Amino acid sequence: MHNIFSKSRITSPVFVTSSICLFIFCLGVCVFCFYLFLETNNFKFLYYVFGIISALFLFFIIFCYRLIANLISCNSIIKNILNMMPEPVVIKNHQGEFVFGNQYVAQLYGTTPEEMVGKDDAYFTGNKEHAEYFKKNIQAIMKNNKSEVIYEDSVDAKTGEIRHFHSLKVPFTNPLGEKHIIVIARDISEITIAKNHAEKDKLRLESVLGVSQEGLWEWNIRTNEVLHNRQWELISGIEGSQESFQEFENCILPEDKSIVDKALSDLMTENKSYDVEFRIQKPNGDVIWVWDRGMVVENDEQGKPIWVVGIVQDITEQKYNKEKVESLAYYDQLTHLPNRVLLDKQLNDMIANCNGAYKAVLFLDLDRFKLLNDTYGHHMGDRLLIQIGERLNNCINGNGVIARFGGDEFVALLSDLGTDADTATVRAEKIAERIRGEIALPIHLDSEVKSLSIEYTITTSIGGVIFKSDHTSPEKLLQLADLALYQVKAEGRNDAIIFDLEMQKELHHTNSLQKSMRASLDNGYFCIYLQPKYNKNEDITGAEALVRWNHPIHGLVPPTKFISIAEDINLIIPLGNNVLHLACKELAKWQANENTKHLTMAVNLSAKQIWQKDFVEIVINIIEQYTVDHTKLTLEVTETMLLHDIDDAIEKLTLLKNYGIHISLDDFGTGYSSLSYLKSLPIDEIKIDRSFVNDIIDDQQANVMVKSIVDLGNNFHLGVVSEGVETKVQFELLKSYGIECYQGYYFSKPLPTMDFDLLLKAVGLITE
Repeated sequence: MHNIFSKSRITSPVFVTSSICLFIFCLGVCVFCFYLFLETNNFKFLYYVFGIISALFLFFIIFCYRLIANLISCNSIIKNILNMMPEPVVIKNHQGEFVFGNQYVAQLYGTTPEEMVGKDDAYFTGNKEHAEYFKKNIQAIMKNNKSEVIYEDSVDAKTGEIRHFHSLKVPFTNPLGEKHIIVIARDISEITIAKNHAEKDKLRLESVLGVSQEGLWEWNIRTNEVLHNRQWELISGIEGSQESFQEFENCILPEDKSIVDKALSDLMTENKSYDVEFRIQKPNGDVIWVWDRGMVVENDEQGKPIWVVGIVQDITEQKYNKEKVESLAYYDQLTHLPNRVLLDKQLNDMIANCNGAYKAVLFLDLDRFKLLNDTYGHHMGDRLLIQIGERLNNCINGNGVIARFGGDEFVALLSDLGTDADTATVRAEKIAERIRGEIALPIHLDSEVKSLSIEYTITTSIGGVIFKSDHTSPEKLLQLADLALYQVKAEGRNDAIIFDLEMQKELHHTNSLQKSMRASLDNGYFCIYLQPKYNKNEDITGAEALVRWNHPIHGLVPPTKFISIAEDINLIIPLGNNVLHLACKELAKWQANENTKHLTMAVNLSAKQIWQKDFVEIVINIIEQYTVDHTKLTLEVTETMLLHDIDDAIEKLTLLKNYGIHISLDDFGTGYSSLSYLKSLPIDEIKIDRSFVNDIIDDQQANVMVKSIVDLGNNFHLGVVSEGVETKVQFELLKSYGIECYQGYYFSKPLPTMDFDLLLKAVGLITE
C-alpha cells in the first residue's frame, strides 16, 4: 500500500521511462566506443569517450536528485495545505481504505494522518456496517466515474458524537492505474442541529396558532409546494391537502384573484408587505373572508425569493359587520349602488390617482321617467331604476363605478381610458353608446300593487367629461358633465356628448375653426394628398385622394381636427364635392399621358353626401366637367354609412356603377358586415381595415379575419385592397394570401400632388 505523498512516487511511469532511456543511451555509447577501440586500438580516444560518459552519468545523478527533491517538496506543500484545511479531506482506494487523511479527519477519529493509511473507517469507529456503507458508496461512484454530492454522517471517536457532513466525492485513477476517490466534506452538524431546533420551534408555533385560530402556510417558490398546518385546513375546509400553489389559487374567488396576484407580485419583486383581505370558497360552497399575511424568509444567491411563510385568519364575521355599516352610509338602499357621499369620495380618489391616464365622468338622465311614475306609480318606477342600475353595471364591466346621483339620475366613473385624449374620448363615447343601447332595450316590469305586468322602453341622455389632471375637483367635473347633458337635452335627448376639461376653450376654438373652414373652402386652401396604391409586384396602380387643409396661419391641419366639425356644420358636403373635383383634375392629367392612363383614383364619400336626394346627379355633373375614363374612378363608402337607409344606398350606388364608376367598401370588417346585404350591394372591391393589418403578425384572430375577408372577396368575385401596410413582413404575409392591391406607409405616406408626380417620374411613368 502506497501513500500518494511518499517518495516512492518517483517510480511513476514517466520517471522510470526517462531513466531507462538515458541508461540505454549511455550503454549504447559504451558499446560503440569499445567497437572503435577494437578497430583503431586508440587508448587516447577511448579515454575521452569515457570522460564524456562519466559526465553524462554525473548529470543523470544530479537530475534524479533534484527531481526527487522537488517531488518531496511539492508533496510536502500539498500535505501541509490539506492538513490546514478546517474541513475533512480524505483519499480512499477501491477497498475503502485510507490512502490519505488530513489532520481534521485524524482528530475526528482520534489518530494521526500517518496511522490512517491502509485502514478503513471501522478500524477507528468500530462500526462495520457504517464502514461497509462507505465502501459500497465509493465503489459505486468509482464505477460510474462521475462526481457526486451526498449527505452522510460519521462518529467522533473521542466523544461518540454523530457529526453530519455535506460531501463532494470525485473518482480518479492514480499514475499506477489504480482507482481512487477523493472526498472533500463540509461539517454541517451545527446547521443540522439548528434545523432540528427550528422544526421543534415550528411545532410550538403551530400550537400557539391553533389557540389563536390562525392558519400557518409555507410556500417553496422553486417547487411551488405549499405546506399548511391543521388550522389552515380548518379555515379553508380542504381536507387531505395536495400541498400545491394551484390548490391555493383555486380557492380564491375570481373577482378577488387580481388583488391577491398583485400583492404577491409586489412581495416577490419589491419585497413589499404581503397583507391582503380576500374571499375564498370552501369545497362545500361556503364563501368566507380571510386576512392573509406573509413575508419572504429566504432568497437565492441572486436575491430572488425562494421561501415565503405566512398566516391566515378567518375574518368573515368582522367583514360582514363592517359592510353592513358601510352599506347604510355609502350605498343607495334601492339600487344598492354607491350614493352621492361615496361617489364624491371615489371621484376624489380618481382625481388624485390619475397617473397620466385619462378617466371620465358620465352624467345620465332617464328621458321622460316622470311619465312612468305618473302612469303606473312610483313602485313601478323603483323597479325600473333597480334594473337600470344592473344594466349600467354590466355595461362598464368592472372598469369603473356606477352611482345613483338621485331620482332618475346616475353617474358613471370610467377609469383607464388611455393616455391619448382622442383615444380616451372615443372609448368614453363607445361606452356611452353601449349604455344607451342597453337602457333602450325593453324592460319587463311587474306590479304587485295592481297585479300589472308591462314591457317598458325608455331612453337616456348622457353628458360626459374626460380628464387626467389632478388640478380639478368633483364639483367642476360634475358641472361640466351636467353642461354636456344639458346640450344633449337641448338637441333632442337620447344622445351622448363627451367634453374635456378644456371644453370651454375648445368650444371657442371650434367656432373660430368653423368660420375659418368656410373661408378656406372659398379661397381654395383645402387640397388633396395622394397615397399611392401598389400591386403585389410593387408597381404603382393608382392612388387614394385624402383631404388636407393648408391653413393660412396654422399650416397643415390633420383631418382629425376638422372632419368631424365639417360633419356637424354640414360643410362636409361642399368639402367632399371639392375633393372630387381635385381628384378628377389629377385623374384627367394622368389619362392625358399614355404611361399613366392606367392609374386609378379613389375618393372617399361621406354619409351626408350619400343621403342627399340629388347625390347621383351631383357626382355625375362633377365628373362630366373633366375628360376622364369613368372606370378609373373609385368611390369609397363605409359599412356604417350605408345602414342609415340600405335600400336607398343600393339604388344610388347602382346608378353610379352603371355609369362606369367602381364602388369600394372601405373599413370592411369593422362595421355590421352581413352577407345578405353584401350580396346586394353593387360593389367592386372591399378594403381590409388597417386595424386587422396592424395586428396580423401577433394576433391569430386578426390573421384569421384577414384570410376570411380575402376568401369572402374571392367568393363574391370582388377585388381586395389591404390598407395600412407598414412593414415588409406584413406585405409578404398579405401577398401570400393572394391580395392584389396594397397601400400604406411601407410603400409611401400620402404625398402632395407635386411630390406624387416626382414619384411617378422616379419609377419611369413620367418622362418629362
